[in-house]
Amino acid sequence: MQIILEADEAWSVMTLVVAQLLDGVELSDGGRAAVRKWRSDRADGTAKMIGLAETMNESLGNLVDEQTKKLIRRKGRYVSTAEGR
Repeated sequence: MQIILEADEAWSVMTLVVAQLLDGVELSDGGRAAVRKWRSDRADGTAKMIGLAETMNESLGNLVDEQTKKLIRRKGRYVSTAEGR
């Protein structure tokens, strides 16, 4: 399985997560301001947002790789990576 988010899709996910954070977590006024500034620094199409999208894709890829069972050859037989550890 391969998951790749385009920059605008990553921006949508980021804005949803930040909205949930601002609505659901008790933060100080300074904390809220810092989160809003962080979000505004990553506006759609900015270099910081493109970098965040790349980081999100890398993290998603790593998670999928860790969760995926793979078969490897060991001494003439195949075992799953879970058994090979």
